[in-house]
Amino acid sequence: MAFVILYLLVNIAAGAIACFVGKKLFYIMLGALVFLGVLNIGLSASEGSATSIVVAVVVGFVAALLSKYMYKAGVFSIGALSGAALGFIVTMLLPAEAGDYLGIIMAVAALLIGLAALRWCDLFVRLGTAYAGATFVSSNLLAAVLSFGKLAELAVPGDAAATFDALSSYIGGDFSAAYATPILVGVIVLTVVGAIVQKRND
Repeated sequence: MAFVILYLLVNIAAGAIACFVGKKLFYIMLGALVFLGVLNIGLSASEGSATSIVVAVVVGFVAALLSKYMYKAGVFSIGALSGAALGFIVTMLLPAEAGDYLGIIMAVAALLIGLAALRWCDLFVRLGTAYAGATFVSSNLLAAVLSFGKLAELAVPGDAAATFDALSSYIGGDFSAAYATPILVGVIVLTVVGAIVQKRND
């Protein structure tokens, strides 16, 4: 149970920070968001092996370095992460057959939104961090509220990695598919509010 609460708290807290103060903490939050995104995707697409966790840590660290020393690469990365998340959500709203093209849809959305981010950097940093944070908050908060019993059932006593793998797979898979519309509405609302808050704090 403790691992379930820890998983949810980390994802929701990191998402909330990115959503509401992401521009001020862009370089730090970029690494954190990319790390969490890669970790969640890696765990969903694999068996949560030690290798996939190490790769996620390395990629998150490299992304943090890129965002610090190469602003444009950082902006593109956060745009690409947001695009991939958008592609995932859009795929959940499409007919089931679209799931066969999930990787392609996520890659195309990541590329297009990453390139758009380079064109409108300042605006996109606010919107991108607000959106990326909103995706973590919306899906994890709704899962905590609507499906905490199921999350608790997925916990593996004494094994944090296996618990995180199971939670990531469930929230990113079955739960997101079942609650795609509420998650999308939550993401849109939080993105707008987060971008406004960030603009006022500039």
